[in-house]
Amino acid sequence: MSFTVFIALLLGSVISPQLAIAQTPNSDKQLTDIQNKISKQKQLLQHQKKQQQQLTNQLKQVEQQVAASATALHKTKQKQQRALKKQSQLEQQQQQLLSQRSKQQLTLSKQIKSAYMTGGNDLVKLLLNQQQSNKNERLLGYYQYLNKARINSLNELKQTQLKLEKLTTALNSSVLQLNKLATVQQQEQKTLEKDKTKRTQSLKKLAQSYKTSSKKLEQYQLSELDINQLLLQAKQQKAASQPKPLTGLAKAKGRLPRPTKGSLVYKFGQKRLGQLRWKGITIRGKEGQSVNAIHHGKVIYSDWIKGFGLVLAIDHGNGYMSLYGHNQALLKNAGEHVNANEQIALLGQSGGQSQPSLYFEMRFKGKAINPQSWLKSS
Repeated sequence: MSFTVFIALLLGSVISPQLAIAQTPNSDKQLTDIQNKISKQKQLLQHQKKQQQQLTNQLKQVEQQVAASATALHKTKQKQQRALKKQSQLEQQQQQLLSQRSKQQLTLSKQIKSAYMTGGNDLVKLLLNQQQSNKNERLLGYYQYLNKARINSLNELKQTQLKLEKLTTALNSSVLQLNKLATVQQQEQKTLEKDKTKRTQSLKKLAQSYKTSSKKLEQYQLSELDINQLLLQAKQQKAASQPKPLTGLAKAKGRLPRPTKGSLVYKFGQKRLGQLRWKGITIRGKEGQSVNAIHHGKVIYSDWIKGFGLVLAIDHGNGYMSLYGHNQALLKNAGEHVNANEQIALLGQSGGQSQPSLYFEMRFKGKAINPQSWLKSS
């Protein structure tokens, strides 16, 4: 059985004056039971706060994972940029070496062709010819020059070829590195997306937990008002045998004045959050305008409540209670008696409201009743 249902049933049985008087010996036990229920609800709220803290810690871990993935991805991109720059430089060097090799091959080709054109004056014949002449000496010198030039060209071509082979190996290594980096980048991107999804899920879970816990806390605190009313009436009935001067609202149904001026924005029973529905009405008005008691009674609560801001509750007797929330200021204190239409508060937007409004609720023996059935038509 939920706490609110328990309070409603308990109020329905205990708050009746006749039954309360008849069961006076059990009053202390009933009050103790109620206090135990309040204690259990506070423990439940503490447990919910711990759960919310756990969710907050999980969210912190997820955000740290996202940060680590983003950092790794950034470093990978930097490596990839450096590898691309290096590859471009190597490709330029390769083109230069290929051009240099082509020139060297052309020079060597010309030298071989020149040597072939002078094939009639073979170098061996000149070396074996015992007759010395200026012509032979010139030809021998020419052959030596060509031979030396060919050797230099061959050596240069060999060096160019070695550089090309080394450069090709470096290029292949660079390509492999780029492919490896691309694979790593894709894996890190997937990890980052997973981390982002986990972060979003944690955020939604945390937000839902806060909403649910907050709305439950509001209902528990409103139920505490019922308990305060019950405790007050039980103490009054125990201290005095005469009936209470407050006679309730039964005879005033449909004729009670509206608590303030303004337009109705939320109706009784209208859907609020999940399975929760509004147990009162919300009237939009101007900040600072008068909020009045709908009937004479005694103030049993005048303080701040989470979600409802500054709240004032009035006991009208015989189990009837009215509640006024989101006030800018409370003009009456607990224990004071008020008359019908007497100013009790100033309309405001406390409790986190974006616009000035009054939350108004009526209860009979702990159960919310539709205020529109009890108030005069506007």
